[in-house]
Amino acid sequence: MPYRRLPKTDQARIRALRSAVENSVENGVFTNVLSHNTYHRAKDFLQRFSVEVDLYKRCVQEQASKRGNAGYEAALKKARMYVSHFIQVLSMCIMRGEIARSKRPYYGLPENEDTVPNLFSEASVLEWGEKIMAGEQRRQSEGGVPVYNPTMGRVSVVFDMFKEMYLRQQALQQRTSEALQNIADMRFEADEIIFEAWSEIEKAFSSFQGEARFKHCARYGVIYYDRPDRKRKKEDND
Repeated sequence: MPYRRLPKTDQARIRALRSAVENSVENGVFTNVLSHNTYHRAKDFLQRFSVEVDLYKRCVQEQASKRGNAGYEAALKKARMYVSHFIQVLSMCIMRGEIARSKRPYYGLPENEDTVPNLFSEASVLEWGEKIMAGEQRRQSEGGVPVYNPTMGRVSVVFDMFKEMYLRQQALQQRTSEALQNIADMRFEADEIIFEAWSEIEKAFSSFQGEARFKHCARYGVIYYDRPDRKRKKEDND
């Protein structure tokens, strides 16, 4: 005998709720398959849940498009290059005696090393970009000669362009996470409403027998599955 099983995905939940709600009114007349309380609860929840699921899908799509956007990757690559080049030029200025080695800590750099920090991640580019800008500003405020080729002004322009794009991306990720959490918080209520609606639907068509009953209930969104033994019998008969 077929058995019903609650939906496992959010889209399946929406389809089940929509079928129950839309088929409860025919030609402007309420069918009385669902109680008025269950109908209105399902209708209201369907609207709210659909909005959250659509919002999440849009966020994911927008995030994917921005993440794979050539402009974003180019801005990251350029910011990484300028930050790296500035630190390398700073080191050369120190080796030539133009800037005192004691000034390296101004930039967050170890005083007795000339290596360039790892700039592989976006976070590291942001971290070191902020550090070298603060360090250069501090050193110049003490009367130091500006580093050239690249100048900090040029580094700042490139860095700020990347930072703005990065922050937009982070804000989008936050919206995506919030939308996903909202959906997760609503799933229990969705299943509760579907279970209640399906119970009322099956009760409404309890006078029908066999396939006719399953057909009427399925029209209202009830999902049925064949049990393994029934499937085997069908295959044997075929």
